[in-house]
Amino acid sequence: MTQRVPCIDVIGLARCTGCFGCQSACHVDAIKLLLDADGFYKPLVDRNKCNECGLCQLSCPVILAQIGKLDADRFREPKAFAAWSKDEKVRLSSSSGGVFSELARQTLSAGGVVVGCVWGNGWTPEHILARTWSDVERMRGSKYVPSKVGDVYRQVKDFLAMNDNPVLFSGTPCQVAALEALLRPEQRERVLLVEFICHGVPSLRVFHLYMHELFGGESVVSYTFRDKTLGVPTVLATAAFRAQHLIPMSSDSFFQGFVCHHLYVMEVCSTCPFACMPRRGDITLGDFWGCPEQWQDKRGVSVVFASTEKGMEALQLTSKLGHVELRITEVAVATLRNSRAVRSRGYSIPRARRAFLDGMIKGASFKRLRGKYFPRRLHLFWYSFLSSQSKWRFIVSFIVRRIRRIQKMKE
Repeated sequence: MTQRVPCIDVIGLARCTGCFGCQSACHVDAIKLLLDADGFYKPLVDRNKCNECGLCQLSCPVILAQIGKLDADRFREPKAFAAWSKDEKVRLSSSSGGVFSELARQTLSAGGVVVGCVWGNGWTPEHILARTWSDVERMRGSKYVPSKVGDVYRQVKDFLAMNDNPVLFSGTPCQVAALEALLRPEQRERVLLVEFICHGVPSLRVFHLYMHELFGGESVVSYTFRDKTLGVPTVLATAAFRAQHLIPMSSDSFFQGFVCHHLYVMEVCSTCPFACMPRRGDITLGDFWGCPEQWQDKRGVSVVFASTEKGMEALQLTSKLGHVELRITEVAVATLRNSRAVRSRGYSIPRARRAFLDGMIKGASFKRLRGKYFPRRLHLFWYSFLSSQSKWRFIVSFIVRRIRRIQKMKE
């Protein structure tokens, strides 16, 4: 690196993913990642402590991706699978097919540790290092908000320095890339990197605002983004006095604002340098959207990509042990409805995003912001029409859906 200034000075806040890599790389603790006003983790540099050594630049995955230093030892094209846990309880309590839990089980059995995301205090996700199955169970389920990684990368390095046992690390593609950049080659050999297909990270502050609205300010005692009780991905929240919010995920207001409208997604996520192939993890996990009919199951099916020999060996072992059902498929089939597995530029940031976040900062309620900034149905129809690959098929499909809805209303 020619510049030895902090990496955030090189990439700028708009391109920062909040991965915590720079904080862990800094030997003088001059960098701390804090939640900003928009609800994303961003680095704050203590200029009095910083000695401009440049180490944070060597561990910044955004910089490393830009200069092409993240693609070593990956398959030219990953191996693709449909997969699911053979343990019914694990499968039903997971977001998709439960493959992560089975890989974690394998790591714990070998005397290793598992690093993943759990719900922390105040419904704030955080990464922890787990040595027990009960902690792995806390890692199950999607958490569509930023995770506080803290010093967990350092904990991983400390464990590797004191033990010969394996580590499984799971997280977003940028978090996986950050940890890999921090590891020495001999350490990397004992770490299995497991990433998930990431649509982007929505604001934690917006999520908390939405949570406050759910039950009129009453405290939430349980929350699940991907409950399977209704046979479709469902948001299930329960208040202290047993009131429930139970709604299909596609109809939940927070989910719509995040996935459909992108009103409060981290800015860099729209052009994420890690949402493409070759993938960052040894193994990539996600929902098998567009799963071939012979494997479809409401209990959940994972799409799985192995991008390295290490990832392939881990999948083959868990299959051989009888923990996971693995079905080979083509990459084209696995990615047909999983565009974020192969394409970085998946959506544009709406013009209303800044106004939405500014309104939140000024104290507006989630209900008020939703009513003011969520697109109207006509706008959504027009956007979907313009985005469709076949305009003719879109119109035909729309008419067919309307006819079916009218017929149901008459029944």
